Amino acid sequence: MDQIPSANPNIVKCLIWVAILTLMCSRRILQLIRNANPENANRYTHLRWAKVFTQQADRLLTEVVECMGLKLDMLTIYDIYLGQGCDPNVKRERLMERWVT
Repeated sequence: MDQIPSANPNIVKCLIWVAILTLMCSRRILQLIRNANPENANRYTHLRWAKVFTQQADRLLTEVVECMGLKLDMLTIYDIYLGQGCDPNVKRERLMERWVT
């Protein structure tokens, strides 16, 4: 936990759980893909799969949310941007701060 820059241990624990759950989902889906194409299963390498899974993770999350009966309309997306887009680290030095007024 001392490797992740956060003063709040609950945030660190959440990040660790997110990483574990993401890994579990990724590995399970990889196994399903390998089972669907057994003659080429060895060609689905972990490194290549990690790249593909990362690139498509937003689509997977959208499908999961919709399966749960939730709809991400524009107002919900706006609220997410408004709440999550603001950096909570007030004193953090910003890279572009000197050039952007």
